This record gives sequence, structure tokens and C-alpha cells, in this order.
Amino acid sequence: MASGHINDTYLITCSNGLNYVLQKINNQVFKNVKDIVLNRILVSNHLKKEYAKTGSSYQVASFIPSKNKTFFVETTHGFWVMMDYIPNSKTIDRAENNKQVFEAGKLFGNFLASTSTLESSEVIETLPKFHSVPFRFSQFEQALKQATPERIFKAKHLIDFVYDFQKDMFLLSELKEKHIFPTRITHNDTKLSNILFDPGDNGLAVIDLDTVMPGIVHFDFGDSIRSICSNTEEDSTELESTSINLGFYDAYCKGFATDTLKILTPIEKKYLPLAVKTLIYIMALRFLTDYLNNDVYYKTAYETHNLVRATNQITLLKSVIENYIDIKRITYSNFNLENIP
Repeated sequence: MASGHINDTYLITCSNGLNYVLQKINNQVFKNVKDIVLNRILVSNHLKKEYAKTGSSYQVASFIPSKNKTFFVETTHGFWVMMDYIPNSKTIDRAENNKQVFEAGKLFGNFLASTSTLESSEVIETLPKFHSVPFRFSQFEQALKQATPERIFKAKHLIDFVYDFQKDMFLLSELKEKHIFPTRITHNDTKLSNILFDPGDNGLAVIDLDTVMPGIVHFDFGDSIRSICSNTEEDSTELESTSINLGFYDAYCKGFATDTLKILTPIEKKYLPLAVKTLIYIMALRFLTDYLNNDVYYKTAYETHNLVRATNQITLLKSVIENYIDIKRITYSNFNLENIP
């Protein structure tokens, strides 16, 4: 069994040699499971057609229908879906080298490019405002009003930081609302463990399509950098080691640019560095909000787990701010934007 923050995932091994992936979708978080499954099937089928057309070696896990011809089963314990298991594959929780990071960037970039031929209006927005800073900030302020004095005291340094830094973090959401960026089909959970690799660390497939929705490229790019290019895990207490890995950042940009360089607009490319800061800020807000709400959303292992996660993300954000000139230089170089201020 492998468990993320939200869903539970199991490997089913059968006596006939066939393997399957069984997943319980958290219907406390996802209220519209049918729409989520429809999105997953639509995007998966589209990717299969694109890969067949282009001769790509990338793979897609097919969904297994139930006896009543639907693609999910509802029980008293939640909603369950089953998929084919892609053989000779592995997941990696933490990047060990530049090749793995490059392959991750290349595969997530390919996902964005491959779904660009699918009308975004066909994909249902299952989690509205998922990456909206104004929305997440309003949730945070509501949680702050209801939080216990003890939790507010313990989180005081983080609360002060998110207030001090909020102005710049609203910009991407404002530009999105003004339709400055094209609407694309985005994955919205682009962490390393949502990629399958072959034994040689080559990217095989993008998995876990629960959060596939219409969005902007900055959601996927920023969240990847947040989760893949940090020198520590997001719940690490080793804050002196928590920083942006610029070598990994360069490798990810190179991989991501492979298939997106020609489809992204100059204005999209220009704001990729801001996406890094913004998505880290969003996750810090979400962890902090859940801590103030007495840990009702994310799975936690101990009382201050969400507080530790929020502190880690704020520390990572401070590192990004300190290294922002280099981050912009690396981004502009890989996306051919040297002359844009």
C-alpha cells in the first residue's frame, strides 16, 4: 500500500500474473467523484491517442470498468477505482540526481503539450479555485478567526510572514482572472511520486489524475519545483538544509522546455519564476490553515505535523526569494527569454 496525503492506493497481485492498482478516492475531499473519474478517463484516452499518433514511448494506465459498466464502485468506505498496472515501473519519492529531475520535467511538460490538443472546456473543473491565492488566503483568515489561542501562539511567526508577503502572491491569480494566460489542461499535483519511471530512471507515465482540470501552466510548473527541487522533504524539520536546489531547477527547466518551448506564449514563460514563489506560498497557506483548523484535511502523524510542513514551506520560500535572480536567469535561458525584463 502507498498512501498520499489524500487517497489510499494498493497494488493488487493476482495468481494469473496480472497486476492492478486499486485506489480509494477520499470522498470527504472530493465531493464529485463521478466528475473526477470522467476527467481521468477522458484525459487518459486522449493521451493514448496522442502517444499512438506521435510514436511516443510514454504509457497510460487504463481504467477497469466494474460489473455495472461504470468506472468506480461506491461502498460505505468510500469510492474505489481500478487501473492496469504498468509493468517494469517504479515510483521515486525523492530525486537523487539531475537525470530523474530532467525526466520529470520532460514528462510533465509532455503532459501539458499532449493535452493542448484537447479542448479545455471538455474537462470539468472539479476543485474550483484550487490554486487561487485569494481563495486560500480567505480560508486561512477564516481559520485564524476560529483557531485556539494555543495554536495561534505556536504559529505566530508563520502568520506574520504570510501577511507580510501576501501582496506579490496575488498577482498570478489576478492575471489568470484577466485571461492574460491561455487556459490549459493541467495536472495540478505534479510531485515526483506522480510519475512512473523505468528501471533506468527514464520517465514512463504521468499518474494520479484526480486533480486534472482547466488551469494555467504556472500551477504545474510551480508545484513541481516546490516538491521536486527542494533539498528536503516538505515535512522535514531540518530547516538549515531546506533550500532550493538550483542544479535540480535547471535540470527540470530543461526537461519541461523540451515539449513546451513551442507552445507556451512569451508572457507564460516570463511568469514561470513567480509561479515557483506562488505555489510554495499556497502550500504553506494550506498547511497552516489546516493546522489552525485542528488538522481536518491532511493526514497527520503527530499534533504539530501541519505546523512543521508550513514552516518547511516558508523556509523554502525564503530560499527562493534569496536565489530569485539566479532562478530568473536559469528560467529565461532555458525558455529563450534573455531579452525580456
